[in-house]
Amino acid sequence: AGLLAHDPARAEVAPTSRGRHAHRVRGYFTATVGGFGDVFRSLDSLALGRDSFASGALQDGHLTALGCAQNWTFQKPLFDEATAGLAFTHAADIGCGAATRLIHLVESRPGTTGIGVDVNAEACQLARQNVKRAGLDDRITIVQADMLDVVSDPAAYPQVAEADLVTSYFILHHFVGGEVGGRPFLTAFREAFPAARHVVVADGFTEEPGERAPVTPLFTLAYELFHDVMGIGLQTHAAQRRHFADAGFTVLSEIEFGHPLEWLFVLGSPREGE
Repeated sequence: AGLLAHDPARAEVAPTSRGRHAHRVRGYFTATVGGFGDVFRSLDSLALGRDSFASGALQDGHLTALGCAQNWTFQKPLFDEATAGLAFTHAADIGCGAATRLIHLVESRPGTTGIGVDVNAEACQLARQNVKRAGLDDRITIVQADMLDVVSDPAAYPQVAEADLVTSYFILHHFVGGEVGGRPFLTAFREAFPAARHVVVADGFTEEPGERAPVTPLFTLAYELFHDVMGIGLQTHAAQRRHFADAGFTVLSEIEFGHPLEWLFVLGSPREGE
């Protein structure tokens, strides 16, 4: 695959430029093979009804969270650029995974606190370990909860409702569904965070019908197949922008987030100007 080059004069083997790039984006490999691997290995059983997501053929939360954490190496400068001008005192990261972003946010802003929410027990365990390792136990709390529960009953999660900055990383597509589900869910999402001035959302999208690129990255195919099997319809970039506007958000900025079909949005809420 041209990932390594042998230098016989020095008796050394070193990564090529392609190899260095592969290492840089290794999180996609971790998520595809590790995080989604169980589903791909069970495609025949799922198709024939011998297995189901309820019986164990599920995404590996630990490896998915690890893959996201590995990708943070090259996504961090983009995230910093997007959030540099956002003032906050309490951040909530919904779908926090390994808590890498939340730790970075709180660590870089003295006096701030944070809460990370994830539905996956393995991801929460990894997040708590990372928070403890960073010495932020007194400033960051990790809660295992379903995003739907948080949105439908925010009073049960007071630390979340108090957040003036909300972040969500590659989880929103599980809830917005198609055109019918986008606006109602996002409106409820906005109302669940009454103190939020800004929402930072990163997510993966699908191409517009008829606009498939000549060469599609392997991760894109795996990402789309995984969600098709789960019955989760991915949005196009344009459709997601419409959903945000329909739900009362203002798109303040948007940047490509490392992968051709991944974007990061900075959204303003009605409280933004207060």
